Amino acid sequence: MDHSCTDDVRQALEDYKNAVASAPDAGAAFRIAEQAAARLIGHQLFTIMAFHAETMEVERCHSSNPDKYPTGGRKQKRDTAWGHHVLEQGQHYIGYNADDIRRSFDDHAVIQDLGLESVLNIPIEENGRAVGTMNLLDKAGYYHEGQVDIARVIANTLAGVLQNRSSQRR
Repeated sequence: MDHSCTDDVRQALEDYKNAVASAPDAGAAFRIAEQAAARLIGHQLFTIMAFHAETMEVERCHSSNPDKYPTGGRKQKRDTAWGHHVLEQGQHYIGYNADDIRRSFDDHAVIQDLGLESVLNIPIEENGRAVGTMNLLDKAGYYHEGQVDIARVIANTLAGVLQNRSSQRR
């Protein structure tokens, strides 16, 4: 599914932002983001991770497959190329195939068992710093650069949601 920035896409993104702004809680906002990403980009697995900069860990806050990827799970990203690229530099990451997934993620076997061989990771940023990531996975070769701008809008709309969630848990 590839959508250029047509009037329909712009309207869908505006509707999405309004829905997130009026969501009653973080869980509802994450479900709205999952639905928007499915409609505008596509995915078989969708997760939202909060970034804990002090420990260089990401923590799963939302998953479209809670049986295989339950919320609360943490992954260490210190001294990883992926962590440097996405979390520290704020760059998106596209893994095009199973080899890319294997090189970047310790849980590559679980991902492969789900039949997923490509990934689009988008940092969720506030004030130029990553506060989390939005992660979409699908069949090999599914993701490409043309999807990044739409994904960034979806992801960055969640920055305040993640920040509020983090401050409420302290």
